[in-house]
Amino acid sequence: MSDRSYVISNSQVKRHMTPMDVIEIVEQTWKWYGEGQIIMPSKVTTDMTPAGVPGWFNSMPSYIAPLQVAGIKLVGGYAENPKHGKPYIKANLMLTDPESGDLRAVMCGDWISDYRTGAQAAVAAKYLAARTDALTIIGAGNQAFYCLDCMRRILDIKEVRVCDISAAARERFIARFPDAPFRLVSCETNEVGCRGADMIITITTANAALVEDPWVKPGALVMTMGSFTETSADLVLNADKLMLDHIGQGLHRGNLKEMAAKGLVTEASIGAVLPDVVCGKATGREHPDQRIVIELVGMGCLDLAVAATAYARILASGEKVVSVDMENG
Repeated sequence: MSDRSYVISNSQVKRHMTPMDVIEIVEQTWKWYGEGQIIMPSKVTTDMTPAGVPGWFNSMPSYIAPLQVAGIKLVGGYAENPKHGKPYIKANLMLTDPESGDLRAVMCGDWISDYRTGAQAAVAAKYLAARTDALTIIGAGNQAFYCLDCMRRILDIKEVRVCDISAAARERFIARFPDAPFRLVSCETNEVGCRGADMIITITTANAALVEDPWVKPGALVMTMGSFTETSADLVLNADKLMLDHIGQGLHRGNLKEMAAKGLVTEASIGAVLPDVVCGKATGREHPDQRIVIELVGMGCLDLAVAATAYARILASGEKVVSVDMENG
């Protein structure tokens, strides 16, 4: 057992991990969670705005038995960051020895969090999409980039429709995929983007009905990934199957929060949770014409599993890593 604690940078993580690594780890970790091999309480949000700091952060602890690691992810949105050339979302990770509590590592979690976000959309679509030809993305920000970058690696996509209130944002997004083997279309309205789409992703900071029920065809998969309301209530209530990645979190934040508060959506409304589908305990899509709406609010155990893998690879590589003796240093 090492007495050293390591400080691992974003660039070190990127040197030893690939997007495909993250996709595979996300799928495996969901399987472990469904099998009961992970302990993960619901995330806790600390909103600092009442004290005059324009930001918030989530505390997301978990224990992953197959990896023998415990830890916590701290991730939040910091409104002043873009003014200083930093991303709005920032993440940090801490890994500990679950038996002793010794600190193994403190890690920058930005790259991990970004690609975990994208990987969860890709894996969800792998299990739940009836068709993957036409993908609509609403919200052309950084998180949307990682969703498409992951989805294109494991899905056969023919057309991507990009929706955003900013035409400039749509064009910047499209420019990030210059050699894409699929067609990229800038859509002036969400309705134009959604009609006929096989998959729809909402990943915004909005609090509005961005997707209406009549725009969504039979067999479509709708994935909401923002922190607030992103679809009309009737789309949720008329879905053939409503799903979550995590019950405890999904009814208290994101697209379902307001409906759950009104009693329109309860735990009984949820047809299945994705980890149970991945591990084979539950059925996801039951027929090609089924309209599925899934809210993916994010699970900290996914980030910690990626972090634990990166930590092990970095140490095994012999690469120089900043370390400190927490007891005697």
